[in-house]
Amino acid sequence: MPAFTPVSSTSAKKSSLGVGGPTGNGIYYPNGNGYNPNYGTSSNYSYSTQLLGSGNLGPNVMSRVFMSFRSGIDSEIRWALTTLCSLSLSSPNLINFEKFPVLGNELIKWFTNPFRGSNGNQISEMELTFALDSVLTLRNASQDLINQQWLSQVKNLKKTIVTVLKQLVNWLLLGKDLSVSVLSNINRYHEVFGYLLDLVETLSCYWVDNGKNDALFKEMLIILEESKDKGVILGVLKSLGNLLIIKGHSAALEEAATGLSSAAASADDSSRDPTPIKSNCIDSIPKSTLHKITQYLLLNDSELNFAIIQFLKQYLSSEALNASYPTVQDSQQYRLNQLIESSDSLKILIQSLPQLILQSLPLNIPTDIPNLPPTILSRRALHSSVPTIIPSLTTELYDVIVKFHEPLRASTWLRCCYEPVYQEYNVDDNSKQSSAAGGATGGVPIPGEVTQISLWKAYEKQFEKVWQPSQEKDVKYPKLLPAVDFIKNVSAAFPHSQAMVVNTDAVDGAPKRKFIIKGIQPRQFVVNIDVGNYDALRQKPSVQSLEIEQHSTNSSLPVGHVDHGKFHHNLNAINSIILQAQQQQHPFVFRKDQLPILNLISSELLEYVLSNTTEEDSEHAHGIFRYENSWMKDLIYANPGLVDSGILNEKWLEILI
Repeated sequence: MPAFTPVSSTSAKKSSLGVGGPTGNGIYYPNGNGYNPNYGTSSNYSYSTQLLGSGNLGPNVMSRVFMSFRSGIDSEIRWALTTLCSLSLSSPNLINFEKFPVLGNELIKWFTNPFRGSNGNQISEMELTFALDSVLTLRNASQDLINQQWLSQVKNLKKTIVTVLKQLVNWLLLGKDLSVSVLSNINRYHEVFGYLLDLVETLSCYWVDNGKNDALFKEMLIILEESKDKGVILGVLKSLGNLLIIKGHSAALEEAATGLSSAAASADDSSRDPTPIKSNCIDSIPKSTLHKITQYLLLNDSELNFAIIQFLKQYLSSEALNASYPTVQDSQQYRLNQLIESSDSLKILIQSLPQLILQSLPLNIPTDIPNLPPTILSRRALHSSVPTIIPSLTTELYDVIVKFHEPLRASTWLRCCYEPVYQEYNVDDNSKQSSAAGGATGGVPIPGEVTQISLWKAYEKQFEKVWQPSQEKDVKYPKLLPAVDFIKNVSAAFPHSQAMVVNTDAVDGAPKRKFIIKGIQPRQFVVNIDVGNYDALRQKPSVQSLEIEQHSTNSSLPVGHVDHGKFHHNLNAINSIILQAQQQQHPFVFRKDQLPILNLISSELLEYVLSNTTEEDSEHAHGIFRYENSWMKDLIYANPGLVDSGILNEKWLEILI
């Protein structure tokens, strides 16, 4: 096609025709020189009108796309598919399948053509490119509600998608029928697979009342079993949840009365199973798949957890009847039993759901709440003075502790035979008290301290069998800790104690140095290991409580007396701290109706599981709940509004207690 040179009125040149002489052939040429090299060019003419086609924009982009599809030329089809793919992202409003059904049909055709009964070697690069552009355009266009509805009514589309999915699953997940062509384009096939799953996720909510032998449902189960890709698993879980939807009786009656279901029913008849539906596809999910779905809750991924609990809610709340159970309640109970039949699945649910209920809520951290001061008995025994004889371990305790390795054996023995002392005693006052009791001041132990040598001698004597040579030496006992290491270990056994060197007044000569351990003293009676560990590692009482205890007279009080007034005062002070912190939080936190959907569904699922377990499994489930959620008691104590608002059921607290 010749190129037209645009000419304006100012650029046009007018040339006069000169009379030239005849040339050898008798033809006259302009300018009288017998030859004009520019003759016949645009410079010799004056144009008073615009060129042909000037100002005509031609067909719009959609018209050209239609003509490209009709032409059947590969380059034109490639341009049309590429253009539609670009428009589906930049100008999605231009792609309207209801207005231009030809677009939808052409996209479906070019997407499915390469996979119709072919192996990988028969798919050319161009066909794969066409399929990739087509499925991406369909995927983007299906985000529009009008296009969704149009695609859901396309005859045989569901069967076509199943055919393509089977081919891709065999190649990409099962490793079957792989060819050199498929392997060389494996990334592009993965791309097609991902876009197709997105398309299925969008359209699956329109394909309801699926039978037990539904081909698409079975294919999605295979993908869920074989794939380890998070994006694929998310899409499949959402699609499976949509395929579990059943048409409600009220909706069916309304459609039958208005005749609205005829078009959809006729369009989707071919995509349904040829056999009548005896049971819903929900009962075709194997136990292994249910167990695998619950295992994904352990990954601590919010997006994945949300998809899982949505699927589980749809699975457990479905009103589809099972073939063996005549009522909805029995069918739902059957599915719950299928879900928790594996002990691991029940444990995972009971362990994970409470954490999901409280996820992302700004709660008081239990460790930030001050602990209640330890309850101190006003009078612990009839003997108020420090014992002069160090108690020995009982036979049962000795047989246990003697087998411990050092330094655990030394620490355990110390805690069983000695107790921590937090008060500061005045030696002179103590001496007076001892003298009044009839004892010798020099021989009475000072409260709250022991000498290092006496401590080591008592330890050495207690475990004499270990170090003393004998005819029947028991070699199975570990060796004793050396004296230096033993003294250093005392501060590890009693964190509030410390080794000190003090000077004492001598009767004659220079003062003597005494090596002591301050902060412990011998017990009246030996205690077991648990009590010893608790006393040694518990929180140190406040200075005020120590002063009150030091200056109070308790000689007239009974053994085991507790100051209830002081206890309730401390308890009320901590409760005030908790309530004040709770009032400063965001007001929506302790309102169940304003919980995020993830937390709300998790709460409903946990309530359903604990309330509907059979009598045989109930005790087992409660035991798992107590073991896995022992932390919940401290959290409820720090956040009492969780129970008041119903976010945490008070029955769960009863199980814990």
